[in-house]
Amino acid sequence: MASVTIGSEPMRECERCGGLWVEVAVFDRICANREQQSIVLGGASIAPGHQPEANGETETVRYIPCPQCQNLMNRINFARCSGVIVDVCRGHGTWFDRDELSAVVQFIRGGGLDLARQKDKREIEFQREQLHTEQRLSGPSTDVLGMSLAGEERLSGLAAARGLLKFLLE
Repeated sequence: MASVTIGSEPMRECERCGGLWVEVAVFDRICANREQQSIVLGGASIAPGHQPEANGETETVRYIPCPQCQNLMNRINFARCSGVIVDVCRGHGTWFDRDELSAVVQFIRGGGLDLARQKDKREIEFQREQLHTEQRLSGPSTDVLGMSLAGEERLSGLAAARGLLKFLLE
């Protein structure tokens, strides 16, 4: 892979496929900075001969290793709703196939992250309401030793899950 700079941000590009390796801190700055986003969009272009799958056939799903630690990365739908599947190593960075970084930036600039956060907040509130309803209907719960759990202890687990979601989405 060759080192490239988009705007002021260092990345690595595969000369063969046009994919980009973007380290965690660099991607965070791109997500937060509209000027960097404009630079990414300004430099984006669809590669010659690159056409989306139009015949209904899908590509084989491949898990690829992180260029830094060599562990297989996780494939995720960016923000769980963008439709852009990227390969992520949580500790090191994200692999973007050709044109995926541009698609993610367009999703962000179109308000996609804000919509995803609102959707997650609604889901957490819905789960909280379900938990309260279950508490009222079932009475006190017990743990594996048969000891009663207070409603506040059950809610602390939900709060921990909400904190994790907030961390992952910010």
